[in-house]
Amino acid sequence: MPYFRCRFCNVAGRVSQRVVFAAGRRELEALYRGDGDEKIISAQRLFGMNRSLRNLFSRRIRYGEFLLFNQKLAVLLRAGSSFIRALEVILEGMRKGPLREVVTRALSDVRNGVQISDALNNSQLPYVRIYRASLLAGEGSGNLDSMLRQFNTYLERINTLRRKTVSSLTYPAILFVLMILMVGAVMVFVIPRFSEFYGNFEAEMPGISLFFIQSSRFLKANAPIILAGLAAMVLALRLAEKLNPELAVTDRIKLRAPFAGGIIRERAFSVFSRTLSILIAGGVTVPDAAEVAVTGISNRWLYLRMRNVPEEIRSGRLLSEVLAGVPDIPSITVELVRVGDSSGNLPEVLDQNSEFLEASIDMKVASVISLIEPVVIVILGLVIAFMLLSIYLPIFNTVQVVR
Repeated sequence: MPYFRCRFCNVAGRVSQRVVFAAGRRELEALYRGDGDEKIISAQRLFGMNRSLRNLFSRRIRYGEFLLFNQKLAVLLRAGSSFIRALEVILEGMRKGPLREVVTRALSDVRNGVQISDALNNSQLPYVRIYRASLLAGEGSGNLDSMLRQFNTYLERINTLRRKTVSSLTYPAILFVLMILMVGAVMVFVIPRFSEFYGNFEAEMPGISLFFIQSSRFLKANAPIILAGLAAMVLALRLAEKLNPELAVTDRIKLRAPFAGGIIRERAFSVFSRTLSILIAGGVTVPDAAEVAVTGISNRWLYLRMRNVPEEIRSGRLLSEVLAGVPDIPSITVELVRVGDSSGNLPEVLDQNSEFLEASIDMKVASVISLIEPVVIVILGLVIAFMLLSIYLPIFNTVQVVR
């Protein structure tokens, strides 16, 4: 059963927000239909089991394909084509796939009078909430092609940042996994054979050899139980996070991880700044832009800490004041936003903040790649050295026994 993030309004006109557990929207409305103190203004379904299962089996649209579609759409609109004609031209050269299905449905909806931003509001599209807000701003201002170009620039930068983040974390992860596999293979397959060989002699085994032999026997005898236990722990944690999204244990662990934590945090606030910048520059109000930008934060723990930002801005506080009270946010971001609030040039300042954070990520990525390899090699060398000592030290005792 899912959770809903609801906004309530009481009899005094005060707006509040909290998470409510309900089977569906009908049950949610029924729960508060008879309550005279407050009523539901809006309800957003949080990440639940049903949505996750749908996303698991639904086909996702690739970023590159989506970017190419928007680039073609912006060029045709700028050349003077109508939106309907632009979609028809794009569909003629589009191959079969999920994006073609989405565009075909959107074309049919627009022909039937549906607003463009609503017609392209499809969960299969990347960054769909930001995309819809950009289209809505472009429709309202009459500069749809300009907003599409800005969104394309935004998409390119976000994808570049995502690739850098993934590449910086993939290399250390591969080295760590290889180290675990090598140590595990030696412990399970190599050391037991030496243990059988040395067992034929009546020599006293060194302490380090006994430690590795006993550890090897334990791992070999209990490997299925250990693996099953680890799998059960992971599944239990994932299920707990599905049932209660506010736990966010996995994302909290990610933020505390060495090297990776700082990169993940800066990436999240870089994306947040980029999203705010493009939406505010397109004419979206700061509270509405912040509401969309917050949903773009992929780390669940950071999202939970940022989710009240739009409501606090609506209550009359400045964006810089609200962000100053958010834990984990970089101090440079708060200071730059404060400058933007006072100068009235918030979109440009937010872009500068995003560029600064991306430059910081680049430096951290370079340092991680240059540092992690020698660290892993040293650790692996020490582990293998101790293993070799545990294997070859008994040889000297065996030689003495033979003599």
